Amino acid sequence: MSEEVYEQTSNCSHDCSSCGSSCGSRQPSKEELLAPMNQYSRVKKVIGIVSGKGGVGKSFVTSYMTTLMNRKGYKTAVLDADVTGPSIPTAFGMKETKAVGNELGILPCVSKNGTEVMSVNLLLDDIETPVVWRGPVIAGTVKQFWSDVVWGDVDYMFVDMPPGTGDVPLTVFQSLPLDGIIIVTTPQELVSMIVAKAVNMANAMQVPILGLIENYSYITCGNCGEKVSVFGKSHIDETSKKFNLPVLAKLPIDPKVAEAIDAGNVEGLMTNCLDEAADFIEATLPVEKKAADKKVKIAVTTDENNNVFSHFGHCKNFTVYEIENNQLTDKRALACEGKGHEDVANLLMNEGINVVICGGIGQSAMELLMQAGILVVPGMDGDIDVAVASYLDGSLATSTEANCDHHHDHGHEHGEGHSCGSSCGSGCGGCCH
Repeated sequence: MSEEVYEQTSNCSHDCSSCGSSCGSRQPSKEELLAPMNQYSRVKKVIGIVSGKGGVGKSFVTSYMTTLMNRKGYKTAVLDADVTGPSIPTAFGMKETKAVGNELGILPCVSKNGTEVMSVNLLLDDIETPVVWRGPVIAGTVKQFWSDVVWGDVDYMFVDMPPGTGDVPLTVFQSLPLDGIIIVTTPQELVSMIVAKAVNMANAMQVPILGLIENYSYITCGNCGEKVSVFGKSHIDETSKKFNLPVLAKLPIDPKVAEAIDAGNVEGLMTNCLDEAADFIEATLPVEKKAADKKVKIAVTTDENNNVFSHFGHCKNFTVYEIENNQLTDKRALACEGKGHEDVANLLMNEGINVVICGGIGQSAMELLMQAGILVVPGMDGDIDVAVASYLDGSLATSTEANCDHHHDHGHEHGEGHSCGSSCGSGCGGCCH
């Protein structure tokens, strides 16, 4: 060992955060380990749902906590990090749904009530195909779900983590900016040891623990109403006291829960078993709701017959609807003189538009609108009032996927004899220019 290296080593304070040396013992900081967020994503709070062992109902807690926060009016998402046992798509009725991607990244699937979901089952041709991957590959998939998925604006993201303290939980703890975790347990006495492992791992990774949830805590007798401890006496209060952690909920065994999950209808489930836990999350990790949650401006590309105009970038007139508390407060025309997609996008940004309903739209225009936080509903036709009503009742989905491949960035121009299979007047259905 050289004298210089020996002097550096002997004087080491073991505080790598304040050291500029590149010595072999240097450990990366917590910030350096974080995976980059997708450039089109803005996720405000990330909450991990953790269990020390499998079969404790962690995925139910994840899906129903997400549902409750969504009902409170927040933008919600689920990142299913349980790669080898993904059950989140089933809970949200997405068995036949498949995720797609484009130049911007992987697009999450959206539930009936607007929760974004990404899971490995949404990428497999057959959901029964086993994921026989080694740990590093699975861990890399989880990081990809964070970095490559176009999440957009999300208030609360819940991460359904695999059980235990292996590669994937370690990856989530290190790579995702967790604001806290919830540990799900069951009543058995063994739970104290299992919870201790999860607590110690979280403390080692400097991740806050929000509290404990005990599942399968009891069953209520249908005749006398007595609570019966099917799995023995609960030890959750002892565990709570030992680690100084709050008990957020004690969940009963309820057949309605299993029925809702199996039917893919967790969003339709009505039970108050996690209401206090959701209130706790809202108070502990507050997120300011956007005014747009109550008031929204919708711009619809409009032709001379008050139908949805087919070309976003060639649109000469928009109809702007102002909606507050689901009531129409204003409807007016907005002229844009068909200056091209960049000018049109800038006009909509300046007008404070939140949603665009249109026919065709190209990738450049889509990116401009996304960067401005404007949601897009492409591929529409027919009466503009019907299109807006359909969006408001939830039967239309916003998108991050362009539906036009021909725009000026590719040097494409309409010429005589050009056709792309559309019957539109320009011969190129869905173009943006």
